Amino acid sequence: MNKDAIKTFSYRISQANKTELIVIMYDMALEYLQDAKSARTASEQAQYTENIKLAKRVIDRLLCDLDMQYEISAELFNIYMTMQRFLVKASCAMSKDSDKYIDCVLKMIQTLRKSWYEVSLTDHSETLMKNTQQVYAGLTYSSAGSSNEISQDYNINRGFRA
Repeated sequence: MNKDAIKTFSYRISQANKTELIVIMYDMALEYLQDAKSARTASEQAQYTENIKLAKRVIDRLLCDLDMQYEISAELFNIYMTMQRFLVKASCAMSKDSDKYIDCVLKMIQTLRKSWYEVSLTDHSETLMKNTQQVYAGLTYSSAGSSNEISQDYNINRGFRA
């Protein structure tokens, strides 16, 4: 994942509510798995292994945050455990077989992401992070054909005073 993607995910996380955060977690896992597939085709073993490990960590986080008092959590637990098993198999060998495991996990995550995205559209709860700064940014274009990014920092009282 490149620095721009990390910044984008950081911003999205700071503005997200509970269900949007789950969608973001799925997006992160998808990004890591796509990066792993790219590293495998470029024969970069270290990068491949690192991206698989990071995708497993995202799924671990989703697994740990399940509230088992709900029936759906047991189903999600089984799905996440299956994803973990496939990722372990994919990380054992950097071969063509690993692609089928990664593709299977990608398909599961994409299906779950689509469902959670629909749920997030109906969730109008507050953001999880309080006192975050609202970001206003845009691009301006110069006559030389280049672009400049503008970001305004509004002096918002975040509740901290010295």
